[in-house]
Amino acid sequence: MERKKFIQLTATAIATGTLITLIDACKKSGNSVDFTLDLNSSSNAALKINGGSLVYDNVIVINDNGTYIAISDVCTHQSCGLSYSSSKKKLNCSCHGSQFDTTGKVLTGPATQDLKVYTATVNGSNLHVTG
Repeated sequence: MERKKFIQLTATAIATGTLITLIDACKKSGNSVDFTLDLNSSSNAALKINGGSLVYDNVIVINDNGTYIAISDVCTHQSCGLSYSSSKKKLNCSCHGSQFDTTGKVLTGPATQDLKVYTATVNGSNLHVTG
């Protein structure tokens, strides 16, 4: 194979891989959700406890004194997963240390973009999350 052709193919492969990664990151951070959780289900027991949380469909759902918060669990910096610290009421990125409050606002970088927050509505024993 000619050197020029090899370089063209390599550049195309790298560009394609980068594009796929960017598209995947956009899907994770900008996805719309629509799901319902049964608060009486044992699999959702954490949501009955103040400060309790669980992850479902790339969304962290948090019980904050009986108010439910639903927020993206994908860091806006490089799409790493987030975890919730109930004692500090912060979401933490395990990859690069970004921190967010429960309104989605960036507290500590390197992330510069806030998290997506979803609507959480309780109807009886069902928690409906949309956005």
